[in-house]
Amino acid sequence: MKTPIACFIAVMLLLPAMQLVAGGQGEEDVYETTFAHVVSADTAKGQAAERFAELLEERSDGRIRVEVFPDSQLGNDGEITEQMLLGDIEFNAPFTGVLPSFAEQTQLFDLPFAFPDIDTVYDAMFGEVGEIMAEYLQEQGLRTIGFWDGGYKAMTNNVREIRTVDDMQGLRFRVSQSPLLIQQFEAMNASPLDIPFAELFTALQQGTVDGQENTLANIYTRQFFEVQDYMSLTNHGYLGYIFLVSEQFYASLPEDLQQIVDEVALEVSDWQWEAAADENEEFLDRLREGDIQIYEPTEDELDTFRDATAPVYDHFRDNIDGGADLLQALYDVRGFE
Repeated sequence: MKTPIACFIAVMLLLPAMQLVAGGQGEEDVYETTFAHVVSADTAKGQAAERFAELLEERSDGRIRVEVFPDSQLGNDGEITEQMLLGDIEFNAPFTGVLPSFAEQTQLFDLPFAFPDIDTVYDAMFGEVGEIMAEYLQEQGLRTIGFWDGGYKAMTNNVREIRTVDDMQGLRFRVSQSPLLIQQFEAMNASPLDIPFAELFTALQQGTVDGQENTLANIYTRQFFEVQDYMSLTNHGYLGYIFLVSEQFYASLPEDLQQIVDEVALEVSDWQWEAAADENEEFLDRLREGDIQIYEPTEDELDTFRDATAPVYDHFRDNIDGGADLLQALYDVRGFE
């Protein structure tokens, strides 16, 4: 990776922190916390959550304890994030597609073909793009303590092989509630439907929707490939996670524990990126061994998707507060003028 993670640590420490909660809390207080997320525990994200819990308890000498709830046990990503704002859950790493409900600027990560490679994603998240996003989220009571990699999204469906955007015509596709994702699939002449991630397997199995977009890890671990006939490696979108802690909880911690949270979170983020890269290669190999038909579109075929969804960029720039500045920050990472 080209951008040292230490730079991001420094930036995060400079973000304005809320005043510590008064009430006589001392260094020996024990903080019982919850980390809830929606994916399988055996994914890179799920393993990172467990690693964070273990390291945080170890480095804090047991003063912060974290109980991890995977697989949507405490709700979907949006519901978990709401509970963070209510003070019921302390940690989550929601995927960016659900965060527009809390900070509309996070739709930047849902722009089609925004990141040509993983290095660009990393440089954006741990650079100016991530810094700007962290400020918007902190205004809503959500402190960013890291970014996690999910990988590029592929499309699966039960109707036909998807080679060009014309093949999307009329397909009912599950997307998250991100308005920008809904616009993308409408631009492809598909019919986007918002279905909770925990209910997606059943929706695919019962034909409520024809297809869905997701990372290879989710397609494999949630067994979507068992109820889908076709998969196209379009890499049309990137699915990342923003590692968050409740600002209310963070502000209640003594400064030494805040520092431990920051350091452990960034250390685990670094580990998670390496694990996710290995994981995506492994899951693709496993998917190739199955019955689902896999197609990799050519660049000319992918251009049909790029052309169809290009107006989404104009909408983001013109209708999202700070959208122009965020796009410029993204273009700077990509080397555009």
